Amino acid sequence: MPKKVKVKSKKKPRVKNENKEEKDELKEKLKKRRNKKSFDEKHVRVTTYLENSVREKLELLKDKGLIESYTQLINQSVKHFIAEHLE
Repeated sequence: MPKKVKVKSKKKPRVKNENKEEKDELKEKLKKRRNKKSFDEKHVRVTTYLENSVREKLELLKDKGLIESYTQLINQSVKHFIAEHLE
């Protein structure tokens, strides 16, 4: 009969204090996710038309990393316009 060989586990032993801190941290992250609204809950879809030259320039700005998304740029632009003319 072959001899039995013990295999050492590669798992790190857990320290109770660190484990509790990690669990608390994870609970906080999960709580934030539950309270976070989805994209659809925070936005409304609006369809509009852009001139071809404007769209091309938007693509260049996005490719250069100067804007994160069209949505972000449009929201910032509209907020700026509203602040100047309504407030």
